[in-house]
Amino acid sequence: MKTGGWKARAAYGTLLLLALLKVTLVPNLQGAALYQPMKSAITSLGWVLAVYLAYWYSRKKRWEKATPEQRRDMERAETDERNQFLWGQAAYYSWQVMLFALAAAGVVMSMLDCTPGMLAVAVLFGVQVLSYFGKLRVLNRKF
Repeated sequence: MKTGGWKARAAYGTLLLLALLKVTLVPNLQGAALYQPMKSAITSLGWVLAVYLAYWYSRKKRWEKATPEQRRDMERAETDERNQFLWGQAAYYSWQVMLFALAAAGVVMSMLDCTPGMLAVAVLFGVQVLSYFGKLRVLNRKF
């Protein structure tokens, strides 16, 4: 099992940078049009990074406390074809659910005549589709 230490360090560094921005830059923008969206985005991203760091830390501690036999079982479970198939199916299903949720959000935003909301939904939809096809292309080249 790879501990993903570089990912945790990057997440921690980004979290510190976001905290610095929230304390220094965002208060100076009060009254500007970007104040509330920037504050919300920094707070949301900070929470996502904090949850990721908590997850990474719990996995790391579980790995450190495991016996060599348990570690082999953990590695086997990560590379097991059945588990990989199940994870792939779950990821595909969640991708489909997210596409339908974004489509529903787009319909709601258009009925409410909320242009910024419609643009945000369109951007999220584009990011999700492009990331899916980008990862598919990388995997096709790799395998």
